[in-house]
Amino acid sequence: MAEKKNNKGLGLQETKGSFQIRGKLTGCDKDKFYTELTTSTGKPMRMVNVGVEIDKNKSVYINLNGMERDVVYFSKTEGKGKDRKTTTEKVKWADRFTFNKKDFRPIGINLGLTKVVDSTGKEVNDKKILVEYDACKYIADNAKDGMSVFVRGKNEFSTYQDRHQTRFVPSQMSLCKDVDFDSEEFNVIGNFEQVIVFMGIEKNDEGNFTVSAKIVTYNSIEDAEFIIDKSKSKFASTLRKLKPYTALKVFGDIVIEHDIEEIEEDDDGWGESNPMDRVNNPTKRILLITGADKDSVDTELYSEEIIDKAIAKTKATENANKDFGSDDNDWGSVSDNDLTDEDDEW
Repeated sequence: MAEKKNNKGLGLQETKGSFQIRGKLTGCDKDKFYTELTTSTGKPMRMVNVGVEIDKNKSVYINLNGMERDVVYFSKTEGKGKDRKTTTEKVKWADRFTFNKKDFRPIGINLGLTKVVDSTGKEVNDKKILVEYDACKYIADNAKDGMSVFVRGKNEFSTYQDRHQTRFVPSQMSLCKDVDFDSEEFNVIGNFEQVIVFMGIEKNDEGNFTVSAKIVTYNSIEDAEFIIDKSKSKFASTLRKLKPYTALKVFGDIVIEHDIEEIEEDDDGWGESNPMDRVNNPTKRILLITGADKDSVDTELYSEEIIDKAIAKTKATENANKDFGSDDNDWGSVSDNDLTDEDDEW
């Protein structure tokens, strides 16, 4: 009889990435904005899917999900520089709102979608830190279309039914200065950075360059593609010199492209025809690389053998889970390896 494998991850250093965007919330009235469900093991789960319009008619969608679990984690950080030390403590799920040990903060999502008046009489964001499950409900209760927000978080790469997916998972969502797309001072904020395992680069049909990469997650190896604009041919040539399986950090812009079709209205006696731009669905989201950190280049961390072994391990685990069913961990609960916290002021 086959035995279900206890997958503790691939044991490889993950190639992590992050994003930051600023814009106006959209889609808060849609049916799929907030969902509550029950997992196959009977645990309550919550999900949020909301858009942030970073430029006129150009939205980036962020996804967050969380479910009830046995424990949550609180942490405190002391010291600076080399003396900096972080202490983590487990807290029972039922005690997450009453735990108040000095200087400990919950490890979760930084939120600020409501305002309060501080001691100086100034209106400021009412800052909260909530675990994913509670954060979903907070966002559902407080997010409204048109709110100007700043969002940062992590990039998640996955595969579902042979389709490669990229999700933007928030670690912070807070109100910001009103965004005015028509202002002369407006500039788009939609950036990402990502450590990749470089596999190759080729010119595509649009004359731009497609970068093929592997992304190492906690328990899988994912395929990903990035784009370099044709105006950066020198940069593309530099990357072409890299050997496959070289790790490096790249950064750039999250670009939203629409399928635009120009329509001419018939002259109906009301004057000159007015050309309209019709946006056809679906939109196309591109991770446009604009540069790389040359000091991050690592030719020893990964190799063809290491990646192939990891892929084989992933497939073996997937086959075992098909026979025995998957764990609740597949639904986005936090692993012990992801115990980090935001120390920046927000």
